[in-house]
Amino acid sequence: MKRSGVLFFVALFVIGLAPSAHSASFAGQTLRLQVWPGADALAIQKNVIDPFKKETGANVVVEEGNTSASIAKARAQKNDPQLDVIFLDDIGVLTLLREGILEKLDMGRMPHAKEIHPSYIVGDGYGIGIFNYITTILYNTQQVSPAPTSWEDLWNPKYKGKVLITPATHTQGLLLTVMAATLNGGGMDKIAAAWPKLQQLKPNVHSLVTNRALGAELMNSGEAVLAVDIPHYYKPYIERKYPIAMTVGMKEGFFSITGSACLVKGGKASRELAYAFLDRALTAEAQTGMARDLWYGPTNSNAKLTAEERKFMVSTPDEAAKAIRVDRLKLLELRPTIIEEWNKIMPQ
Repeated sequence: MKRSGVLFFVALFVIGLAPSAHSASFAGQTLRLQVWPGADALAIQKNVIDPFKKETGANVVVEEGNTSASIAKARAQKNDPQLDVIFLDDIGVLTLLREGILEKLDMGRMPHAKEIHPSYIVGDGYGIGIFNYITTILYNTQQVSPAPTSWEDLWNPKYKGKVLITPATHTQGLLLTVMAATLNGGGMDKIAAAWPKLQQLKPNVHSLVTNRALGAELMNSGEAVLAVDIPHYYKPYIERKYPIAMTVGMKEGFFSITGSACLVKGGKASRELAYAFLDRALTAEAQTGMARDLWYGPTNSNAKLTAEERKFMVSTPDEAAKAIRVDRLKLLELRPTIIEEWNKIMPQ
């Protein structure tokens, strides 16, 4: 390299314009990654994995599974880890860190970590959020006006037979049970307060929905007008102009779950490669893309989203501050009891 070229390269560092860490060459190196399946995997592939491979020359081997499957896989490999990076819901982070399977993250090795809102640092630094997704109330904009302002609205007699909920085997059903207990003077530590409250909700329940295509059609026709669910599931139908909107304006708040990136202890890839990949997932560029594709809220405050896109996700620190974050491990302990009692009350 000519001397002038060397001076120019050095000057870039001096004035703070050094090439991105992501542009470092990792050609010939392999990172093994576990991600969620389906639309989540496609969005991560498009916005994180493919750009990272193009920028660095690294090979990224991707395996898929929901959080429970990922927990089981990481446990089975504890003595000989085959994964380097794993994406988990917050319950997965808390579970695996307690079992000594995850490595605490060095935030200083991820330049974009400083752009992540502190509420999305999970397990005291064993996970860092790449997006958040919420359980809230969706409503038919032609039949419900104004938007619900309290979870108590689900119990309003005018919505008899008009409310969609999921089974208690789904996280949304568990969270609705926690809210029912809370509205009835209980909570996680007094979950039995939920049973009479759920009994009061039963007349308003149209059905327990697992097929969101059916749920969207029920909401579109007005046969149902309220749903307790994750907005992401209704994205294709809202984009087709179904009269469905979501609200996070309930006075009690809404439920939020953080999708996190974690480092597997003892992973075989170099830490430079692993941290460069994690940092790519934290960039505003990657998170803007994932938010648009999934309607999951970004954790990077610099994500560039339109006002229309922001209607369907939690995307600002002020909104995030209103989220209800339950003790996920406690909820997991309560799950068998909730399902048993729920099945005595709700239609099957």
